[in-house]
Amino acid sequence: MTKPKKNGRVEFLRFIFALAILFFHIHKRFADGGVIEIGNTGFNFFSRGYIGVEFFFLVSGYLLAAGAYAKREQSTEFIGTETALMMKKKFWNIFPYHLFAIILTIIANAYFLEKTAIDRYHYVIDSWASIFFLQVFGFDSNWVNKLTWYIDVWLMVTFIFYPLLRKHYDIFVKIICPLLALFILGYMAHEYDSVAGVDGWTGMFYKCFLRGLSEMSLGCCTYSLTRQFSRYNFSKAGKILLAILEVVCYLIAFNYACTEVDVNYSYPVIFVLWVGVTLSFSDINPCHETFDKPIFGWLGKVSLMIYLNQFYAIRLVQELMADSSFAVKAVMCTVITFAGAFACDKVVGWFNKNKPFSKLIFNDSRGE
Repeated sequence: MTKPKKNGRVEFLRFIFALAILFFHIHKRFADGGVIEIGNTGFNFFSRGYIGVEFFFLVSGYLLAAGAYAKREQSTEFIGTETALMMKKKFWNIFPYHLFAIILTIIANAYFLEKTAIDRYHYVIDSWASIFFLQVFGFDSNWVNKLTWYIDVWLMVTFIFYPLLRKHYDIFVKIICPLLALFILGYMAHEYDSVAGVDGWTGMFYKCFLRGLSEMSLGCCTYSLTRQFSRYNFSKAGKILLAILEVVCYLIAFNYACTEVDVNYSYPVIFVLWVGVTLSFSDINPCHETFDKPIFGWLGKVSLMIYLNQFYAIRLVQELMADSSFAVKAVMCTVITFAGAFACDKVVGWFNKNKPFSKLIFNDSRGE
């Protein structure tokens, strides 16, 4: 089976929303409880840039449903084994990048947050759950890099959804997913002012699990909708109107990210983003071929490294440049994050190519 071509617009948006999340965490760490305004524009420095995570969950749901649909003709007799092997592949695809970032984050946190060698040793040991994506299950361990909550939840929901998609694709995507998304988002809107928040404990799991579960459900619906759109022959005017709607959807999301509108609007913004993601994957936009360039695929890949490598960068700036202005801190956090992302890409790429640990442990023949 040939590997599907990446959607250039979606990959570019991954990069943009990864930056929004980075700027949100910079703002959260250095705004001192206030809001950093951008001149007299009425906008601020991404005080609600967390909305970018919702984009990532929607895209993840789409890709999960697309992958399951592509295998619809294959037998599901051994769906447990297939699911386990698929999860193993996903885990090892992302774990090396995560490990690079988590090691640096543990070192930075242990050094600056703890004062004695024994306390730093305990900090490292107590970070075990964060290393293996287990923190979101509720294990009492240092949550070293809270950004990994997205990966924790993504893996968890993927593990749950994949066998259901493979065995009951039609009913799961067209009935269960939309109802699941509506019920969970409705519950969250009733119980919480905003979709934001990671470590609020519900009694059985963290709030962030509900966040990912509902939005990946919407993402699964997205794939079904794009398949329906492909059956229509849109006129040039129709394509232009839908392209404008797509851009407006993302502008609304960024307006929410950079203004102080009521946080309750985070819930309708999720549905607005859902419409935008659906249109982005539908390739209705007349300009979609403009983004079918390798550079946009590369930006999409870099977005993961930006996402994972920002916390230790922010910690370093916080501790070493405490007296600097917000602008200087923001620039340095961004520079260090990009440097870390570049190093992460190169180091992991070298290990993936040369496989030094595999060569150390296994014979070339693998026991044959």
